[in-house]
Amino acid sequence: MSQHSVRTRYQDDEVVVIAGYDRPLNDLFLQVLAHEDAPQVIEERVHYSSLHEPQRDWTDINTVSDRLTELGIEVPDSLLEAVYLDQLFHAGNRMVRHHLNQPPEVLLAG
Repeated sequence: MSQHSVRTRYQDDEVVVIAGYDRPLNDLFLQVLAHEDAPQVIEERVHYSSLHEPQRDWTDINTVSDRLTELGIEVPDSLLEAVYLDQLFHAGNRMVRHHLNQPPEVLLAG
């Protein structure tokens, strides 16, 4: 499974967006989580999860992009491009931290 993350804003809160490719399921995923420093209880940490919308086509990168747009969340192009390439090349065991104003950091490449 690949995992690409970025700190960004959602409804005036700092959040972490995590998206990636699940190789065994051949699906993409998207999560929007409260930033770890946010004073929220665990149940309120998950703002959004693609698991809650199985009717969407999570094999299409446009679904990830469209859902982020619907939520009003901005992510760097590098995140969406990397998730798409992971899916295209069936990449797994990759963790990359993306930034809004600097190049991505590869945390794990397997």
